[in-house]
Amino acid sequence: MGEVKATIEALLPLVKPKKSDRHLRACLEKARDAEKELNRRAERNKNMRPLAPEYVTSVLNEIAAEDAIFTVDTGMPAVWAARYLRMTRDRRLIGSFNHGSMANAMPQAIGAQLAFPKRQVVSMSGDGGFTMLMGDLLTLAQYELPVKLIVYNNSSLGMVKLEMRVAGYEDFGVDVKNPNFAKMAEAAGVRGFRVEDSRDLKDSLAKALQQDGPALVDVMTNPNELAMPPKLEAKEVAGYGLYFAKQTLHGRLFESIDEVRGNLP
Repeated sequence: MGEVKATIEALLPLVKPKKSDRHLRACLEKARDAEKELNRRAERNKNMRPLAPEYVTSVLNEIAAEDAIFTVDTGMPAVWAARYLRMTRDRRLIGSFNHGSMANAMPQAIGAQLAFPKRQVVSMSGDGGFTMLMGDLLTLAQYELPVKLIVYNNSSLGMVKLEMRVAGYEDFGVDVKNPNFAKMAEAAGVRGFRVEDSRDLKDSLAKALQQDGPALVDVMTNPNELAMPPKLEAKEVAGYGLYFAKQTLHGRLFESIDEVRGNLP
């Protein structure tokens, strides 16, 4: 362990230059293939209603500033950001990746905006995380901070729901009844947009990002969208199979079939 500069200076003389870039080229090719598959999935689901969170994030990535600062809530927004935000030399991504603290995106966005008042700051919040510290919306209005809040509103604690299912449990206590966040934002003095149709997504996001002050985009997203890992493990398949069996026994077979069908490659 050491200070970064001193550590690099000590390590560099010990590093031998590689004569072949075969491993690098193989990794880059694999990364390109993965990106193409993710983009195909987002494009294929662009007309889904409620909206596919993959498509929402791909459009956000397309129109956000090249030096935007993104903050992501712990849970599903972090997954979509990791897969669909194209990070550049000047973009930044902030989250609670080690601690996994819930509701971090909006307060982190407030701090980032105060530190960089001229930069575009975008908070990618889950509805659960947003409502947990919803009072901070008044902070944005009070200080007129131009933070842009994108709320992935799937009326559930999505990551917890998925963890329950993978563990073989039927999800319980993870569905939430939300208000119209756009109207609530307007009542607090923040410009609000609500998106229920994919045809309205790009225009609403663009208008929100162009606002001089704070803005909130309440996007209705698919509650059954699964964040499939790059590699499935046997215990995950077994756990989800147990959940599927319990759903069937309780008369909810067709709900499970629709969920699986919607997440097939």
